[in-house]
Amino acid sequence: MADVFLSYAREDSARAAQVANALQAAGIDVFWDSEIPPGQTWADYIETKLSQCKALIVLWSEHSTKSQWVREEARMGRDKGVLIPAMIDSSQSPFGFGEVQAANLASWNGEAEHPDWRRFLEAVRGATNRPASAASPRPQPAMSAPPRDPAPPPAAREKKGGIPGWAWAVGGVVATIIVLGVIGMNMDTTTPTQPVQTVAQTPQVQQPTAPPVQGQSYQDQILQRLGQVEQAFASQGYAQMAAPVTGQLNQGAAMTHPVTMNVGGEYQIIGVCDNDCADLDLQLLDGYGNVISQDQSTDATPVVSVIPTSSGQFTVNAHMFQCSVQPCYYALVMYARPMQQ
Repeated sequence: MADVFLSYAREDSARAAQVANALQAAGIDVFWDSEIPPGQTWADYIETKLSQCKALIVLWSEHSTKSQWVREEARMGRDKGVLIPAMIDSSQSPFGFGEVQAANLASWNGEAEHPDWRRFLEAVRGATNRPASAASPRPQPAMSAPPRDPAPPPAAREKKGGIPGWAWAVGGVVATIIVLGVIGMNMDTTTPTQPVQTVAQTPQVQQPTAPPVQGQSYQDQILQRLGQVEQAFASQGYAQMAAPVTGQLNQGAAMTHPVTMNVGGEYQIIGVCDNDCADLDLQLLDGYGNVISQDQSTDATPVVSVIPTSSGQFTVNAHMFQCSVQPCYYALVMYARPMQQ
């Protein structure tokens, strides 16, 4: 039984062979011969093979984005939560697949130490539970104190490509938007004019003190940091409301994430990032664009909070101030509890 199913356009056969051979050299079994045996339909055969694999890798290209068969295979992988997309040229993911962020292999040409390939391989290993070779652990860079104005990152140390489709141990498939359930008994669904939001009291969260683990994956780094802060919230009655939302940012860049909150709850949103990140800032904005909570401390675990006075959509702005090796991966997670009297 193969570890991964490789989906690609026939015009990209040479590139697919390059990817398959490199994965097999790394100890990962690959199914990439889509010839249908006599007596079986394409859908039944592909679905059978996909059900036997732990992940589906789709190679998006100028050709595959136009292929009905590749898109259908990718849809099967996406619906099963095992899709790992990779771009092999400058094309964009086809409509309907942009929510699963893709690895960037456009500049990779078979080099085992290429930073984009290493990042992609790490994601595949995480999805297939294949450990990395002990012969080539990833070195951990030293982190220095960050300036408040982001300086240009050292290009010589760039190592990371696009985000692969991580399979989170605590949240299933990677989420792209945090969606919250209803909290509290008295939910006001009216839209007020410029409401004044109340900032909730934030539990004391200690900065991670554990040293970086040699060869530890970025997924494990972020999961470790999430675990370190979860206890502080749980001890004060907060519960995690959704799977973490993840992203990647270069130093100085920002990204926004919409969230839905309801009257009757106290909300806390915490950010964590990988070991290459030393300063991540968060801002929480209401539906009118007003900043209602922000954490601009020089740390890697910012927290913003609010007690909504109206139900609706809010926006979280994540700003990467210090990232020693580009890009830095981060996660945001929402906690909430019933409003305290």
